[in-house]
Amino acid sequence: MELDDRIRSEMIRCLYDYWSNLLAGRQAPARSDVDPRAMPRILPHLGLFDVENDPRRYRVRLMGTNVVEWYGCDVTGHYLDEIDLGLNPGTVFSILDHVVRSMTPAHMVSEYTKQDGRRIRCERIVLPLSDNQRQVNMLLGASVQLSVASDDATASDSAIQPASG
Repeated sequence: MELDDRIRSEMIRCLYDYWSNLLAGRQAPARSDVDPRAMPRILPHLGLFDVENDPRRYRVRLMGTNVVEWYGCDVTGHYLDEIDLGLNPGTVFSILDHVVRSMTPAHMVSEYTKQDGRRIRCERIVLPLSDNQRQVNMLLGASVQLSVASDDATASDSAIQPASG
């Protein structure tokens, strides 16, 4: 299924369309191409992450206010491997690593249980940014909270797929 067919949220679609328009024939836009003033409605849902290598780590540079609210705290400045991503955070890191390696977007709908017992379900998109067109140095993303599934299962990262087209 194509990325356009999987996106549910208007905010996710707006960010993806904005990012796509910045491509201008490149694999990924640069961070300097992104203008927060061009997407004021998306900002509360936005995340911006520095990509570090040797070892590969992801540092939260910016977390939107809506995400901070439903996640339960502001993780700006922290590394993703230091925060509560549920019992199986490896899936999240494999997706981020895929975006960095392939320089292509990833879209997912996921649900997990935090260590405090709260279940979080959200739709996310992760988009590569590259200052040199050779490697991804930042990730731009958006997350929108969804209603938690009514069953008792704690689905883990369902419907996760790299974006195609």
